[in-house]
Amino acid sequence: MEILLFFIIMIVGHGLMMFMMPGMHGGHGKKHNHSGNSSDDVELLKTKNEELKEELHAVKSKLNR
Repeated sequence: MEILLFFIIMIVGHGLMMFMMPGMHGGHGKKHNHSGNSSDDVELLKTKNEELKEELHAVKSKLNR
C-alpha cells in the first residue's frame, strides 16, 4: 500500500515540478521560434560577437601596456 502511495505522490510531485520549473523538461516556459529569422539573428549575433571580441582585445592590450 505504501508503495502505491509513494508512486502516486512521486508522479504528482514530478508533474508539479515540471509545471513550476520548466527548464528541465521543456514545459510551459519554453518559447519556440517558428519564424525562420533565426539564421539572420545568428549571423547578426556572430558579427556582434566578433566586434566585441576585438574591442575586448584592444582594451586588454591597452591595460597591459
